[in-house]
Amino acid sequence: MTIGASKRTTRILPDRDEASGWYETLTNTPPPAKSVEGSVECDWAIVGAGACGLAAARRLAELRDQDSIAVIDADRIGHGASGRNAGFMLNHNTHGEVKNLNVERRNSTLCAAGVDYLRNLVQEHQIQCHWSDWGRLYVAAEQHSNHHLTELCSNYDTLGVGYERIDRDRMKDMIGTGFYVSGMFAKGSALVQPAALMRGLGDTLPMNVTTFENSPVGDISRDGRFRLTCPGGVVEARDLILTTSVFIEEFGIGKMRIVPIATYGSLTRPLTDEELSHFGTESEFGLLPADPNGSTVRLTQDRRLFMRNSFSYARSKHIDAETVRYLEPVHRESIRRRWPALADVPFDSTWGGMLGFTRNDGTLFGQVEDGVYMAISSDASPVSRGSISGVLLAESICGLRSDLLDVMQSMPKAGLLPPDPILGMVVNYQLRKIERDGANEL
Repeated sequence: MTIGASKRTTRILPDRDEASGWYETLTNTPPPAKSVEGSVECDWAIVGAGACGLAAARRLAELRDQDSIAVIDADRIGHGASGRNAGFMLNHNTHGEVKNLNVERRNSTLCAAGVDYLRNLVQEHQIQCHWSDWGRLYVAAEQHSNHHLTELCSNYDTLGVGYERIDRDRMKDMIGTGFYVSGMFAKGSALVQPAALMRGLGDTLPMNVTTFENSPVGDISRDGRFRLTCPGGVVEARDLILTTSVFIEEFGIGKMRIVPIATYGSLTRPLTDEELSHFGTESEFGLLPADPNGSTVRLTQDRRLFMRNSFSYARSKHIDAETVRYLEPVHRESIRRRWPALADVPFDSTWGGMLGFTRNDGTLFGQVEDGVYMAISSDASPVSRGSISGVLLAESICGLRSDLLDVMQSMPKAGLLPPDPILGMVVNYQLRKIERDGANEL
């Protein structure tokens, strides 16, 4: 389904009142939002100011420096999905059995290009986001989960990605806990404060880009030009780019192509010197679980401990406040199992975030119809792959060819999913199975 000459009304809009620990702990308080008011005229309207949208706006502004570009977001930049994740900028990411080696290779190429792109922008604009090229450490908490780690190493061998196996003693020396039995360390990816990264990317856009925050697009119509209606006014544009992640189907595009999954994290207050003494030799680290049910853990540059685990099917695209309250003690228990002395360190925030998964590692990318384009980053590495997707979309629009664009355009289209309630039953069954099989990994 496309926009055509009809009006598309969004049935579900992003929640703007959800907590986000990364945003709430920004060092510099963002200035008041500039929202859409009255009538705004532009050449290009980009809906969605996450990784895809900001990258598309930046590259399009560079290539079409005489065009005016409006980036419109329902929330504040850095408060949405790209700013509330775990802050891993992954150059490679693969879990489980490799279903299609060619797709895995292409996905790794895109992720690596995305990390390089972001690293260069952070250095060029001196974006203060705690960027660190520490890498990532995949961990297994039980002997039975070692098969996931072995499978991951096998995948990396196949892809030609370097890594180092880490035993229990070395792990304890590095991060100060004997909770994990083994690990695999890989370089090349980065750790960031994700909300700070997104704010910095938004603040350093070219002069011909204007960002509008707290401006949810209620409907889109077309009569020659596109007309986007927001609570405070209207944006009229010649061309339209949609970079709205799981909300893309609310505009009648990509329906039943992305599975919306919610995941949940907690962030402590800054740790004291005494509390920091319970860790090992690493002053910061990022742990990714080899088991699908494991916890993602970070010790940040500003001395906070981040814990993320638990998933739920989120067809409503909303984060349930009751689920967040329920999972706060789960996160506290996860800390206790690793570092008992830190179990009672207060959390500054517990929150949820939205991920989008496809069933075939597919993408939603390119021209939808005349004047309408999309770039949606789903599955793993949403910020690194999403950023390069936005860059490549802009280059594709402007007729700029490259080997990397060929890689992007050769990725499979996101496969069609079964309708609800069938999809919900299948996803919930898989999530419950993952929880049972990896119950001791949290």
